Amino acid sequence: MSQLLSLNSMPDNYIIRLNEAMIISLEGEQADSYLHGQLTVNINKLEGDTARHYAHCDNKGKTWSLGYVAREGNRILMISNQSSGAHSLAQLNKYGVFSKVDIVDDTQAYTTLFVSSSIAQKLLSKVFQDTDFVELLAEAPSQDALRCASSEAGIMFNAGLQSPGLIVVLRNDVAATLLDALNDDIAVYDQTVFDALQIKSVHAAIDDNAVAEYVPQMMNVQALEGIDFDKGCYMGQEVVARTRFLGKNKRAAFSFTLDSAVVVPTGSAVEKQLGENWRIAGKVIHSAMLGNETWFLAVLNNDTTTEDLHRLADNHDVTCYPNALPYNIEQQASNIVKKRR
Repeated sequence: MSQLLSLNSMPDNYIIRLNEAMIISLEGEQADSYLHGQLTVNINKLEGDTARHYAHCDNKGKTWSLGYVAREGNRILMISNQSSGAHSLAQLNKYGVFSKVDIVDDTQAYTTLFVSSSIAQKLLSKVFQDTDFVELLAEAPSQDALRCASSEAGIMFNAGLQSPGLIVVLRNDVAATLLDALNDDIAVYDQTVFDALQIKSVHAAIDDNAVAEYVPQMMNVQALEGIDFDKGCYMGQEVVARTRFLGKNKRAAFSFTLDSAVVVPTGSAVEKQLGENWRIAGKVIHSAMLGNETWFLAVLNNDTTTEDLHRLADNHDVTCYPNALPYNIEQQASNIVKKRR
């Protein structure tokens, strides 16, 4: 594995092994309808050439897992991290016994990679033949149009990150052949680099410290088109919808960058300077430490600005300002017409 000192020093040609990814597959006569009633996105309208961001919530609207959902032939794949994905798997199996659906942890059957756009076509064209890589890698007009392609070897889709590239989910034997044939000029990184790329793009991920603690909008899932407010009932739908329509959400996720390697545990508190005093502002939900740089994501008040000074509650020497959000967190108008009493 190569070591990366900072995201600014990342080469053009690289692959990241997503060893912490979890793959949950659903297949069966009622797979679509069952998952449609679980996730925040409309599975009934999920096409084979599109991947979507999703949130999976409990009945109080608190998030069990975040990730991507896409089709592979007759199956639907949920791609998340292992710590939060395990919670979703347990809950899916809990309720899935009442539906005609097979729910399987297929993590061990796949190798998951992030491939930089500069080498994607050369590296993957033999695995995904007749794929229009120009179209696949094109910047989507909105996050809901994450382009996806599939073959017998697996699937790949545009990750929608600021650093362009594809998330590739391959059968292990195909991935082994691909990785064995890599040239020396292609750097191979571990999961931490992808975590940093996610945080830079303010794509939230959660672990055990944040599971079932936040409504999806508190982690900006709506800004990634990961919530279809007009789709109808699903787990936590009433709370998620009420949070939007009544304007109750006052929280949002913000990224921070430190110019040194600092351990920032998830779940740790972040303080905000108010005059001469400091007050607890929120918690860290995701972090990544590189050689000379640290990235972390925290849920704070949604009126936080880039001029608000923050510090780690457990390390007062570390002060920092939030980065500007790369997207708009304001809600789009809904087609739902609220009835007046």
